[in-house]
Amino acid sequence: MTDCDLCGRALPTVIPVKTFPPLLKFAYPEGVWKGLCEICLDSAQKTYLNEGKSGTMCRRGKCSLCGRKGGVFPVELQIPSFSKGVVKKDAPVCSVCLESINEAYIRFKREQLDEAHEEGRIHGHEHVHEH
Repeated sequence: MTDCDLCGRALPTVIPVKTFPPLLKFAYPEGVWKGLCEICLDSAQKTYLNEGKSGTMCRRGKCSLCGRKGGVFPVELQIPSFSKGVVKKDAPVCSVCLESINEAYIRFKREQLDEAHEEGRIHGHEHVHEH
């Protein structure tokens, strides 16, 4: 079991997202992997898509994933709670991490489609030529 690095949900697997913490840039110049659950990945993807449309969402803060200080965007989290079911809360995420999340989202959805195609749930377009 592993935990989502944004909401803390414990899952058997998480989706890897590469981050670039400024404090670790010399020790790990290629980046550091963080893990997100599918719910947080989807929510962060929505924030990424809306980020370009509305620069007013940006505010000063510290990124929850990499620790970078500066402009961050609120990503809505759904944190599991025994007493309330789900608690909604915003986590600040910088534009660099949102870009990495977008790449991870695309990769994850592509893998899901490939798996569905291999299992026969999705059929490709077969072209039949009749003479």
